[in-house]
Amino acid sequence: MKVLHTSDWHIGKKLNGRLRLDEQKQTLMQICSIAEQESVDLVLVAGDIFDTYTPSAEAEQLFFECLKNIASPSRAVVVISGNHDDSVRLSASHFIASNHNVYIFGGENTPPLGGEKVKATRTGKNFIQIEKDADKAYIGVLPYPSEQRLGEKKGDLDYTQTVKEWVDNCFCSNVENLPSILCSHLFLLGGERGESEREIELGGARILPLSVIPEGCLYTSLGHIHKRQAISNSRNILYSGSIMQYAFDEVGLKKSVTVFDFGKGGVSNLKICELNCSKELVKLVALGVEQAKELLESYAGSLVYLTLKMDRPLSEIESKELLGNYPQLVDYKLESFAKNNDANLPSRKELNDKELFQSYYFAKYGEETPKEIMELYLKAMLGEEV
Repeated sequence: MKVLHTSDWHIGKKLNGRLRLDEQKQTLMQICSIAEQESVDLVLVAGDIFDTYTPSAEAEQLFFECLKNIASPSRAVVVISGNHDDSVRLSASHFIASNHNVYIFGGENTPPLGGEKVKATRTGKNFIQIEKDADKAYIGVLPYPSEQRLGEKKGDLDYTQTVKEWVDNCFCSNVENLPSILCSHLFLLGGERGESEREIELGGARILPLSVIPEGCLYTSLGHIHKRQAISNSRNILYSGSIMQYAFDEVGLKKSVTVFDFGKGGVSNLKICELNCSKELVKLVALGVEQAKELLESYAGSLVYLTLKMDRPLSEIESKELLGNYPQLVDYKLESFAKNNDANLPSRKELNDKELFQSYYFAKYGEETPKEIMELYLKAMLGEEV
């Protein structure tokens, strides 16, 4: 049986207010093509399908369109919810989805059986058994285990023990001792997170040790971390990573899905299939407006974060020209520097409150502090009503 592992689609996610549904559609279509080219029998989507609990109609339409294209009577798709998904909303369509060989798990639902050549023969709230001819695979599924969902209270098991218990329970129904996979949305010790893996829950995610993964599990398909990485190569515990670069700390990271053969002999022929349909994120540094324009023209097909170093404030006309004429420019910051020797400038310790605020405002916005803002700041410093 051939398996494709993907996660963290984040359909509807914006970059500094910029919607990227077209890029996401092209990337998801590429995943569908990879599944066809590699003759994949089972697709595992390890959470964070959407970027918010209440995705737009356009985002949901793209999700269902992708499922329709990727699933078939000879290809099953298993989807779990992540920390960005509303688990109930995501799994609301599971009764209909199973008719198309798609099995959506949100935490408490049990998808019905479905499929033909590749089919689900047994399901429960935390597992699904997939069969293709004489080949069988047991998939333990654990959608994102939030503290709220786990019902963590004082006196109960701690978070790590509780998650381990839940993971172990995923495999209690493996009565035939079939080769098994875990599909979950967790933050395991050793995983490298970036700024785009923001938390929706207050308090954030907790790091879990490798010991929560059962030794008998032959492959662990994980979601939650956007950088593709192997937590354990010997045990095949892997994050597939997000399908696109979603934040500028992901500059240079290649995006991909993982494909492998799976059966009684374990995992074999594991390969990385690169995704390259989305725009590349780049960080540029320019000394002055003219150099900035030249660089932006060179990266017309990318999405750019620009650091603009100048010895004077950026004029309103220059700012409008950069943002209006170069749609690839997502955001920029202005770093000011003095033409004269900085050694002659006073240190921060020598500046009073007014001068410190003026210095901060100039560094932040590239212009002198407006009089009315300065007055409000000084009143606040003196404890007066503003």
